[in-house]
Amino acid sequence: MANDLELQNLLSAVTDALLADKKGDIDGIIGRYSVPRADVDSLIGIIQRLHVMLVGAQPSRRFVRRLKTDLIGMPERNVVARIRYLPPRVQIAAFVAIIAGFMFITRRRLMIEASESGTPEIAPVQ
Repeated sequence: MANDLELQNLLSAVTDALLADKKGDIDGIIGRYSVPRADVDSLIGIIQRLHVMLVGAQPSRRFVRRLKTDLIGMPERNVVARIRYLPPRVQIAAFVAIIAGFMFITRRRLMIEASESGTPEIAPVQ
């Protein structure tokens, strides 16, 4: 078999030519290297089939985010992620606090609107 370095360079050049869509240059590339054609025909056939079969795909954002977390180990820390990893009791307490806050704000707004419209408030029963 030919020199391994020459063979690797030839296969790299063929792969680059296929990626650049220059399929007609393969014979010229083989001629530039001192590698017998019989030694590389089967390998070039494999490279061509891989080029046809392996199609590029755009990964989803979720996959990229998970991969980054797996590789780097630092998850993105947004509000939802922070709450998601809290214990259930704390999640329930946070939910109750949010609901109470909305109720307080709504009640306050209704009281302000009632006082501005001149509608008398109902006096508490004694």
